Amino acid sequence: MGDTLQCADIRVVVIEGIPLILNGLRSALESGGMTVAAGTRDARAGVRVVREERPDVVIVDLDPPGRAGVELLERLRRQYPAARLIASVSPEYDDDKLLLATLMAGGTGYLLKNTETVDLLRTVRAVRQGYVIVGPRGGGEFSALLEGLAESREALPFPALTNREREVLRLVSLGYGNRRIAQELFISEKTVRNYVSAILPKIQVSSRLEAMVSARLAGLQTAGPGAGGGGGGGTGSGVGADAGARAGTGSTGTGSAGA
Repeated sequence: MGDTLQCADIRVVVIEGIPLILNGLRSALESGGMTVAAGTRDARAGVRVVREERPDVVIVDLDPPGRAGVELLERLRRQYPAARLIASVSPEYDDDKLLLATLMAGGTGYLLKNTETVDLLRTVRAVRQGYVIVGPRGGGEFSALLEGLAESREALPFPALTNREREVLRLVSLGYGNRRIAQELFISEKTVRNYVSAILPKIQVSSRLEAMVSARLAGLQTAGPGAGGGGGGGTGSGVGADAGARAGTGSTGTGSAGA
């Protein structure tokens, strides 16, 4: 009864590609007293629903692993920072690499699709309260993952850039014009121009051509799509605030407070 009352004011949007899982998540969330503002199988429709409904939590399907789901997390984190983002992953795809990608994209929860209803509700509730929940991993494993995350960020070229700026620069290095970059990243051409203007002084060049050359010399154009790609400061918002924050361990794993 108490848990249901705590969940009653939580609004959730589910973006899930498999109808059976979508319906199951909706049913489980509603059984816990949460309001499922919408459920959708289409990523574009999902973004529209988030814009219209302004949910507290968004559950995002990451199956199969790839850039599409991670980029959706990044986009939601950038455009709707108030929403807490949970990645939903099938057990066969679960690995540390995907978890790190989720955290770097600004996700604050990582949920296996075979999670029991009680743990699903507990995860959503904890994430809404400000915790980062990483699934069935112990505290030691979580600390090791955070160390790996820090190391991977330090190894990225052009550390002065945000993750999103680095992604724009990667596309510039491929010779893409503003229109193509806007299409790739689902943003406006004006936003691309603003990013490029911000990037040039940060990498100490004065022209787009120089930026392209510098990026190629750094090997940025050979990186996979979205190398380090996230909304500016996405990791800081999702994980960087963990130090000295509260932590709690339940059946879904270890949680640490995030922004």
